[in-house]
Amino acid sequence: MKQIEIGVDGMTCASCSARVERALGKLEGVAEAGVNLATERASVRFDESVLKVDAIVAAVREVGYTPVTDELEIGVGGMTCANCSARVERALNRLPGVVEAGVNLATERATVRFIPAMIGPDDIARTIEETGYEPRPLDGDEAAEDREAAAREASRRAMWRDLWVAVALSLPVFILAMGTHFVPAFHHALTGLAPQGVWDWTQAVLTTAVILGPGRRFFRPGWIAYRHLSPDMNSLVMTGTGAAWLYSMAVLLLPGLFPPEARNIYFESAAVVLTVILMGKYLEELAKGRTSAAIRKLLGLQAKTARVVRDGAEEEVPVARVRAGDTVVVRPGERVPVDGEVREGESYVDESMLTGEPVPVAKRPGDKVVGGTVNQHGLLRVEATQVGRETVLARIIRLVERAQGSKLPIQGLADRVVRVFTPVVIAIATVTFLAWLALGPDPAITLALVSAVAVLVVACPCAMGLATPAAIMVGSGRAAELGVLYRKGEALEILSHVDTVVFDKTGTLTEGRPRLTDLEAVDGDADAALRLAAAVEAGSEHPLAAAIVEAARERGLAPAAVEAFQAIPGYGVKARLEGREVLFGAARFMAREGIDPGALAGRAEAFAGDGRTPVFLAVDGAALAVLAVADPLKAESAAVVAALKGQGLRVVMITGDTRRTAAAIAREAGIDEVQAEILPDGKAEAVRKLQAAGRRVAFVGDGINDAPALAQAEVGIAVGSGTDIAIEAADVTLTRGDLSGVVTALHVARRTLATIRGNLFWAFIYNILLIPVATGIFYPAFGLHLNPMVAGLAMGLSSVFVVTNSLRLRRLRATRLGGAPDDAAEKHETADLGAGQAAH
Repeated sequence: MKQIEIGVDGMTCASCSARVERALGKLEGVAEAGVNLATERASVRFDESVLKVDAIVAAVREVGYTPVTDELEIGVGGMTCANCSARVERALNRLPGVVEAGVNLATERATVRFIPAMIGPDDIARTIEETGYEPRPLDGDEAAEDREAAAREASRRAMWRDLWVAVALSLPVFILAMGTHFVPAFHHALTGLAPQGVWDWTQAVLTTAVILGPGRRFFRPGWIAYRHLSPDMNSLVMTGTGAAWLYSMAVLLLPGLFPPEARNIYFESAAVVLTVILMGKYLEELAKGRTSAAIRKLLGLQAKTARVVRDGAEEEVPVARVRAGDTVVVRPGERVPVDGEVREGESYVDESMLTGEPVPVAKRPGDKVVGGTVNQHGLLRVEATQVGRETVLARIIRLVERAQGSKLPIQGLADRVVRVFTPVVIAIATVTFLAWLALGPDPAITLALVSAVAVLVVACPCAMGLATPAAIMVGSGRAAELGVLYRKGEALEILSHVDTVVFDKTGTLTEGRPRLTDLEAVDGDADAALRLAAAVEAGSEHPLAAAIVEAARERGLAPAAVEAFQAIPGYGVKARLEGREVLFGAARFMAREGIDPGALAGRAEAFAGDGRTPVFLAVDGAALAVLAVADPLKAESAAVVAALKGQGLRVVMITGDTRRTAAAIAREAGIDEVQAEILPDGKAEAVRKLQAAGRRVAFVGDGINDAPALAQAEVGIAVGSGTDIAIEAADVTLTRGDLSGVVTALHVARRTLATIRGNLFWAFIYNILLIPVATGIFYPAFGLHLNPMVAGLAMGLSSVFVVTNSLRLRRLRATRLGGAPDDAAEKHETADLGAGQAAH
């Protein structure tokens, strides 16, 4: 039985606490549950073999209250393989009060959700340390990021130093051992200079120096892992090289214990294997460093300092010291340090980091600016509205980091294999040693020891641990550069399996605001007709009126002065201007006033058939023009739909519009299946019906009134603006408002999952193929045997292969409107996050 205490927010009376208590008491495995309204805490005693802590947290949430949990992200130094990350993860999940813990080998971070009433960050850090690894606190600020980067760089430099020390010490050992075997003249020259015993002891001293120096990074954690009964890669390396060193030292110190034919030394196996593995780990570190390029690029967009006006004077301060409400001065060529609103000045700002559009955007007083964008020309005074972790850029970085640190369902297979893999390898190595010792040719100890060491070294599960997280890091990071943000890594895997894409209409497939699409005048003077219509509608707040006034403004038409105005509800408006009586309204208005629209009636009918709203303009009793207003499709909508259908996906449109309008828009977009007149709360039910029919659904909406449907779908894709990136209901956010991002998101997801599958396949097949070779099973028939030094090289290169294969995802390109992903090796790409910024 286990006892936990959890804070509960939102309780206001005894019935609240009783409701929570009843909900907890009903859970299977709960022996006792009590809720204290005064302390706002629930105390639960339960059988942890039946019930998990996260189920208790979920039960509190389901009855309408908020369980008080916190989340901590902490760096973990010293992990080298999947066993390391699995051991830390198990240790953290065993802590009382931890709801869920995940450890990512590629990012070297642990994410822990815990109950603050029971446990704190210090307990988590202490557990990591007791498990044999280095906790690295992350405070989430820029200084913490710099500290983490500095710690990683120091670790890399230390590994580089150790590698060169190991090379310097191992090279003489290798020459002394291999040279005497293969070059008899070299052997005679050495024994002529000094007795063979001197050279054997030289190898012993140099190999011992390798083990006590550079080899410490494998031996110390390997021993700790054995103590915890959870051997890992370090344990395998330690066992293999340690056995070779111990046997060789025993031969030197106590030769009488061994028959003459067994008095061989294997110092070169220990020294060179350690050096080769160290080289592989160093290459792996270099490759892993490249996987976080997207985060480094994002961090590079953040301004380091800001020029703040305080007490009437400008003062340059670190950006972390800027507070909401401060006035920040941004000079030409400088990055905007925080999110804010322009108070003084006019300029053009390069916002390509958010929108992907290379054309700078004009900014005037009252306009919003976003931190990380570049002020190009004028001086701006900006009032800070969002600072620190609340800026758009900081939120984007957090979303990318969260996605990169996620664990995908596909990784569960690798985790289960790794859990039993190392003990199985040790067993295989033991059986191999004993079998060759009993059955091998004389001296049997030689083949037995070399085979066992080769098995231990070649089977290290490093590649398995990196197969999934390395691909997630690169794939989600590249997606962010292309304007696609995955709120959680799982969306990558789920999105790759969807077979149905459901689009909301307004604001998603369409532009979301009515526009004047057609104007036909009897006399052919469209500008004159539009000028009159805009004058009549200038005072109206109706969306149709706004579209007509905006069209006139775009054409530079100055509206005439209105002398008299009368609104006629349900029909239209009547006005007098420039001495003429002007009517503007629906066909029924013309009929009421006895005005014959003539040939314009046919055009109005055609407009209505296309889902547009026709409006008539009459002057002095005669129909002058018909105008059509509609919410037009986005330029890319039809091409995006065609691209999705070309990939075999079912495309559906859901809208609250009338069936006639919906059918017209769907026809224009190329969508065959339409569900019209659906209320906002009915969209989620429509998605649920598709799921009940066996479809795996991605819902694409604008994130405003589509939250229920976004949450109901397997994957919710929110089409946001550059500044609207924290749409909590969505799993994926398209930050540029460009619908082609849906195809890009699908392409990135599928390519990332294909890369993960490839990584896992090669990581598994590598071990399946090489372990039998290492055991020497093919030696009797073919004389085929794996030298421990070659095994060490193969082990290191397997990890490098997995990471390098994942790095290919950096070459992904945004999907063109034709629907085919553009994977050409383009040198420049305007869609890249931060494009056009290099000059700054």
